[in-house]
Amino acid sequence: MSKSNNRSEINIKIGERIRYYRIKANLTQEELSEQIGISQKHLSRIESGYHNSHFVTIMEIAKALNVPVDVFTEDLGENPNGELINIIISEIRDMSYNQLKMLRDNINVIRNYDVH
Repeated sequence: MSKSNNRSEINIKIGERIRYYRIKANLTQEELSEQIGISQKHLSRIESGYHNSHFVTIMEIAKALNVPVDVFTEDLGENPNGELINIIISEIRDMSYNQLKMLRDNINVIRNYDVH
């Protein structure tokens, strides 16, 4: 794909998600770009929404950040809860069995809570 001075809404959202997971992984742009074999400037343009990246590059970023590739693209513009769900999944991925049981119990309490 080509570089552009125009930022599309989809590129902005993908870039924001990449930045979120990169920071969550405690990586700098320089460290991540080195791992996947692109320049720091190129990664910066991706995160800023100024670059339409090849899917292979997005896959390499996901692999380096240890997240499924669809966390960057899932529900773009379709479901406002999709991004939040992906963040929650990322947060609970490393929880212990007992922590996950507690979380499930809390979810059941929240579901049964009358919001009216």
